[in-house]
Order: sequence, then C-alpha cells, then structure tokens
Amino acid sequence: MDRTGGRLNNRLIGDPGVPAPRVREREAGGQEVGEQAVEARSTGEQVAGDVVLRPPPGPIMTGDLVDGRRVLGFGHHGGPLPRTQDAGHAADRLGDRLLLDGDEHASGPPERSADPADHPTLARAGLAPGHQLDDRRVHRASDIGPGLVELLDGLLYGPEAPRYLGNLVDRLTSDGHGVWLAGGAPRDLVAGGVPEVVRDLDATGTAPAGAFLRAVDEVLALDGDSAELPPRFSPRSLVCSVLTVHRDRRTLEYRGLGLTGLPYPATGTDLSQDAHQRDLTVNTLLYDPVRQLVLDPLGHALTDLGHEAEGPGRLLRLVPPGRPEDPVTCAELLLRAAKFLIRWETRPGLETTGLRDWVLQLPADLPARIDALDAGPDEWLRLATLWEAWVPGGPTAAQGESLRAFGPAASRLLDRLSRLDLRIDGAPPGGADEPETRDAPDGHLDHAPRVQQAPTARPDRSGDV
Repeated sequence: MDRTGGRLNNRLIGDPGVPAPRVREREAGGQEVGEQAVEARSTGEQVAGDVVLRPPPGPIMTGDLVDGRRVLGFGHHGGPLPRTQDAGHAADRLGDRLLLDGDEHASGPPERSADPADHPTLARAGLAPGHQLDDRRVHRASDIGPGLVELLDGLLYGPEAPRYLGNLVDRLTSDGHGVWLAGGAPRDLVAGGVPEVVRDLDATGTAPAGAFLRAVDEVLALDGDSAELPPRFSPRSLVCSVLTVHRDRRTLEYRGLGLTGLPYPATGTDLSQDAHQRDLTVNTLLYDPVRQLVLDPLGHALTDLGHEAEGPGRLLRLVPPGRPEDPVTCAELLLRAAKFLIRWETRPGLETTGLRDWVLQLPADLPARIDALDAGPDEWLRLATLWEAWVPGGPTAAQGESLRAFGPAASRLLDRLSRLDLRIDGAPPGGADEPETRDAPDGHLDHAPRVQQAPTARPDRSGDV
C-alpha cells in the first residue's frame, strides 16, 4: 500500500500515476475537457475527442458509457442475474445491477450485469475519485493535526482493531475501488477527539453492495483470528454490516457512495453527490486510509469543525449540506440534527444559525405531510424508533424547550413523536439494535423512496454509529 508522501491527488485511491487535477470547465454530464486531454497522453489514458477515458482494467464508474448511455450507478436485486451459463461475476450473483440513464424511471433496478466484461461497448469516460476534487479539498492528514494519521489508522490497523479490517481495505483497493472512513471517526478525530469517542466505524466507497460483500466473504474466510459473524445486509438501505462476535470491538458499517434521483436504493461513485446526501456538513469528511488523506468534498467540513481556529472554544457549525423536499427525509434530518444539538449542547462555540434557518423554512404542517403518505404509519414508527435510539427516554424538559424554539415544524414533530407507542408485537423499544436493521450509517441519509414494512415486521433502525 502507498503509505508515503507525494502530490495529493496522485495518491487518491484508484488513480495511480494520475497528475493532480486542476479546476477546469466541464461539459454537461461532468466530463472534463481540454487541458486534461494533454495530461492523459502521459498517463496511459485514452482520448476520444474532448473526453478522457480511463485505462482498463477496473470497475465501472458513474459517468462511464455503455451502448452510448451514461452510467448512473448501481442498484441491487435480491435474486441471481439470469444467465445462459452458470459461470458469472460473483458480484452479480450477490445482486449488483448496473444503472444507466433512463433507469430512474423504472420501478426497480433492471436485470443488467455490473461486470465490465459483460459490456464490450464500455467507454470509461467517468471521473475517477482523483479527478473529482481539486487540491483545495484534498488534505494530508498529517497537515491537519499532529498524530491524526496514527489515530485514524489505528482504528483499522491498530492492535485493538480486528485484523480483517486492514485486509478488507487492501482487498477493495486491489479490486480498483476507493474506500474511505466516513461519519463520526474523521469528524470527531479531526475535531480533536480521541479514539474512545468513536463507537462503530462507518465507511463508504465506490464498491457497490455485492462487490463489497464478496470481498468481505473472501477476507473473513482467510482470517482465522477475528472469527467474525457473517456480514449482514439491508436491501432497503444497501448498508452492509460486519459484526464482532461479542460486540467487544467496533462494528463496521459500509454503504456505497450515495446516489439520488432514483425511486429505489442505489449507490454511485461520485464524492460530491454523496456529500450532499449527508445530514450535516461536519459529517461529509472522508479519510483515505491507503493514502492518508482527508477529503472535504464540499469544502465546508473543516471550516465548520473550526479547523482554522485555535483553542478549546473553536467554532462548531451545524449546517445541512442539502435541502431535501421529501417530508420523511426532512423529519429524519431534523431529528439527526437534534441528536447532535443534545450531544454537543455544552460545547463552546456551537453555531446553529444555518440549521435554524433551514428548520424555519420547513412547512409547519410537516407531520400532516407524513400522514398523507401511503406508508405514513410505518414511517412514523420508524422515525420514533430512530429518535428513541438516538435520545433514549427523550429529551429533558430544557432540551425539548430548546429544540422547539427552532420553529413550528420542530415543535410539532417532537409533539407527534412523544405520543407514539414504539412497541411492536410486544417487543420493547430498543429490542432490535442489530446494525443490519439500521437505516444508514451515521451522518448518511437514505433518500430512496420509503419501502412500506409488513405490519408485523420491525422497522429499520439507524443507530448512532
């Protein structure tokens, strides 16, 4: 693994030898033009007109072309892909489906292989991770803070980490995928925390769910020390979870980079689009453990964590990176923000102006809009279960008053949740805290349309990872 120095974006995963990109104009659809064509001639990349093609081999990425149609990303299907022969790509057998322009209008992912070998017309025109961000948003972890590399790497490679974690990163990297720590680990450690504050590990990457699960299966099969349980998978959210037997070490939760605009769960390979799906800008930081880089895809996370300030009173700004319209997504984002407001209520420098402005713009009848959905009752139960997991027993009177001061949408949402009964078939609240039943890793919202649960099924949960 490349764990040495070098130019920043030379060291981005999946882009060996590619020069650090500069800010350029791009055509509609995200393709770089002009200047990069000259760079490509010295890096083995192919040039087709003004479009630079990545050299094979490697996985398919968002922005590639198949039969002239642009690749959106990857969906998942529970059953095997129909084939004329028994042989086939293992990731396909685990459910990965390739999504192309036009598939956003279908009710579910098509029966289309995600194996590059099955697409002879594949043009690798999509932007690999190293070409998606300019140098201002890519930072050496060692430049951000002394000892940060050791703290972050220790979560994956340290003596207390299960051995499979480092092996899994190596395996995904060798398959041509990017993999990054996300959520609480980079956020809290960059903000000056210690590893003990990191509960479970969130990760994201370019590998779709089937490819990730295949890598986990093969790594765990060779790891006789950690004796992990089989990985678990939620088709509803595309979250893959790897648990330790006795929960005495951190759980790993993985979801591919987020992809919006489809009526079913899907992932892609675009760093910025993923960042816009997260709940707060402070949760958009990513850490590349192979190149020891901290990525700030939107360019706001380090500032909002007060990285430029000195001392214990430095700023911590809570701001949503996006403005979702779906009422359930808005309610979940509001509750996630409330979780952090309660967690950090005594922290000096907490700045909530941006969050307050967003909440005040939410419709005052937000609960009624959730009621109007076909799956309204199930969504209320899911939201209430999330809230109980994040704030057991609910907020104190003072905390509740502070949250209600954010406006009518927040006040009415809290009032509605306080009247809901979480018990399902006699199961007490908190009785289903296995990671595979959670909605999404910490900081990541699931923007896919809601799947109605059977009346006797426990709802998906999203624990505080």
